[in-house]
Amino acid sequence: MHLKPSPRAISLYYFGIFAVLGVYLPLFPSWLEGRGARGLAMGAIAATLPAMGLVAPPVFGLIADALGVRVWLIRAACAGALAVFALLALSSALDVSLGFGGLFAAALAFAFFRAPMFSMADVVALEASLTSGIAYGRLRLWGSISFALMAIVSGALIDPARPAAFPVAITAALLVAFAVSWALPAGAEAPLQRLGKRGGAEGAEGAARAAAAGGSVRERAGALLRSRDFRLFLAASFLAQSANSSYDLCYTLHLRDVGFPEPLVGVAWAVGVAGEIALMAFSGPLLQRFAPPVALAAAFAGASLRWALLSQVRFWPALLALQPLHAVSFAMMWVASLAYTRDRAPPQILATAQGLFSASAGAGSVIGMLTWGELYKRGGGALTFGVASITAAIAFVLAVTFARSTRRSVSGSSIFSAGSQCQE
Repeated sequence: MHLKPSPRAISLYYFGIFAVLGVYLPLFPSWLEGRGARGLAMGAIAATLPAMGLVAPPVFGLIADALGVRVWLIRAACAGALAVFALLALSSALDVSLGFGGLFAAALAFAFFRAPMFSMADVVALEASLTSGIAYGRLRLWGSISFALMAIVSGALIDPARPAAFPVAITAALLVAFAVSWALPAGAEAPLQRLGKRGGAEGAEGAARAAAAGGSVRERAGALLRSRDFRLFLAASFLAQSANSSYDLCYTLHLRDVGFPEPLVGVAWAVGVAGEIALMAFSGPLLQRFAPPVALAAAFAGASLRWALLSQVRFWPALLALQPLHAVSFAMMWVASLAYTRDRAPPQILATAQGLFSASAGAGSVIGMLTWGELYKRGGGALTFGVASITAAIAFVLAVTFARSTRRSVSGSSIFSAGSQCQE
C-alpha cells in the first residue's frame, strides 16, 4: 500500500527549508566578514552555493531515479546540512577560528546537501499534486512566504557580528526542516519500485513493455537530452535565469543610485515577493488554460519587458509600481518550467529531468553573477538591465521555438490544477 501524500506536510517542509534561506542569504556575507573572510575569499566561499547548484541536482536526480528514492534522500540531505551547521555553531560558540579553508569546506558541504533538499522537494510536490489535486503553486508559495518573513525577522533579531548567532539560527531552522521531512510521503516516492511490483505481477510481458518504454534511467535521460525541444528548453532556462540574476545582484544598488527612498527598499522587495505568492496561489487555473511552453514564452516576454523598463525608469513611485511584474518574470517562469519538465519527462526519470533543469538554471545564475557586477560598474542599471532585457528576449525566442517543436500536446492541468484528480 502506498501512503497518500500529505500536502500539509509538503507545505510545512517548504516553509522550513525556505526559512533557512531567509536567514542564510541576507546574513551570510556579513557573518563571513566578521570571521575575516573579505573580498575574493568571501566571493569564493559564497559562490559555493550556486556552483554546487550547477553540479549536484543532476547527480542527485540520477541517484533518486535509479534507486527509486525521493523522501529518504531529502531526509539524508537535511541531516547532513544540519550536521554541518551544528559544527559551525559549536566552533563559533567555542571561539574556534576555522580560517578560509574551514569556512570554505563548511560552505561547500552545506551547498552539497542543500541541493537535494530543494530539488527533491519539487519532485515530491509535483508527484503529490498529481494524486492530491492540490496545485503545485499552492504548496510552493509557503516557501516564498517563509523566506520573506525570515528575511525580515532575522534582519531585526540576529546580529551577524556575534559569532554564534547566525549558525545557531540556521541550525534551528534546519532542525525544523529535518523534523518536518519525516512527515513527507515516503510511501509514494519510488516509481521504479512500483514498476517492479507491477512487473512482478505481469511477468515477462510487463518486463518487455518496460524495456520498450525506454530502458534504464540513463537511457531514458539520454533520449530526453537528445530531443530538440528539451535542449531548447534548457537553453532558454539558462538565459532566463542569467537575466533574472541581474535583479538579485543589482536591484538594490540600482534603487540606491536613482534616489529611491532608502526606508522603502525593503518594501519594494516585499511587493515583488507578494506578486510571486499571488501567482503561485492561482497557478492552477493559469496552467489549465495555457500549456506550459506558452506560459513560459509569456514569462520570458514579461521578464524582458520588466528589465527594459527597469533600465529606463527613474521615477521612484513608477519603480515601485513595476515590482508586481516579479510574478511574471520569476513565479510564472518557475511553475511553468516545472510543469513542462513534469509533462515532458517520463515519470521514471522525473528527478533526473528536474535536476537537469535546476543545473541549467544554476549555470545561468553563476554566469550572470560573474557578469552583472562588472556591467553595473561600467554602465549602471541602464546597461545592466538593458542587456538583461535582451537576454530574456532571446529566451523568449527559444521558448516559442521549442513550443512549436514539441510534438505531443503538453498541458500542466493534470499536475497544477486543483481539480485535476476529479478530471482524471
